[in-house]
Amino acid sequence: MRRLRTAGSAQDQLPVILPEDVSFDRPGNPLLRHPTWRQTRCPHCGGEAVRETDTLDTFVDSSWYFARFTDPRAAAPINGEAADYWLPVDQYIGGIEHAVLHLLYARFMTQALADGGQLSVTEPFAGLFTQGMVTHETYRRQNGGWIEPQAIEIIAEGETRRARLLDGGEAVMIGDIEKMSKSKKNVVSPEEISEAYGVDAARLFVMSDSPPERDVQWTTGGIKGAWRFVNRIWDEFDSQPTALTADATIDDDPAAIELVRATHRLIASVTDSIEGFRFNSGVARLYEF
Repeated sequence: MRRLRTAGSAQDQLPVILPEDVSFDRPGNPLLRHPTWRQTRCPHCGGEAVRETDTLDTFVDSSWYFARFTDPRAAAPINGEAADYWLPVDQYIGGIEHAVLHLLYARFMTQALADGGQLSVTEPFAGLFTQGMVTHETYRRQNGGWIEPQAIEIIAEGETRRARLLDGGEAVMIGDIEKMSKSKKNVVSPEEISEAYGVDAARLFVMSDSPPERDVQWTTGGIKGAWRFVNRIWDEFDSQPTALTADATIDDDPAAIELVRATHRLIASVTDSIEGFRFNSGVARLYEF
């Protein structure tokens, strides 16, 4: 039996109408379970054929969602007036792996929608910022198996470092610093980090370690440093509550005047850092302040 792909069919066979009596009661492709829809005739030889059911990749949906989001409740797939108002997207932020996948498909789909009169823009995104990856050391047992960071102990010996299993003390090989991945187990649990240090400290460390376009190496020392800084801020304001009155003045207090000036310089610097995607510089200004 011949397998029929729409791309090889005659034009008079299009469009291929999907059945409405499909069941979504269990996972998987419902077209594969339909009793008759897949069975058809080859448009070339007239013989029995089976339709291909896996025809639309998930990238099809992710390549035009921004146009739908301009009016997600519209009766039509795209509200042209809303799309004209909101598009192109001012700023896209994504990983480097999107450059040859999602972004390429989104641009292609936008061009097609523009050619079909559905959109007035031909480029979906006005600005692109590609952030770095979060990386971590890798660790392997003597038999080559990968080990999670939380399962080992790092021992510093002068200029060198070695690792061993917390359970049993087996020597562990310290490998390269690579992008966090489940396959190499060089990941840290967000739940554990949140419980031990708090979400604010985790965010502060990721933003302060390096410029956002570069990779960030996750380290226990780094998150601990951010946690200590967050606690310093908390302790400072929690232990010295200040009650301001309507007639409060700083005109006769040089230290207070300088503090106000430094505060305004800080606000300007941090604002500029945020708008310019230089979060690490903004955090550095907070430390200085």
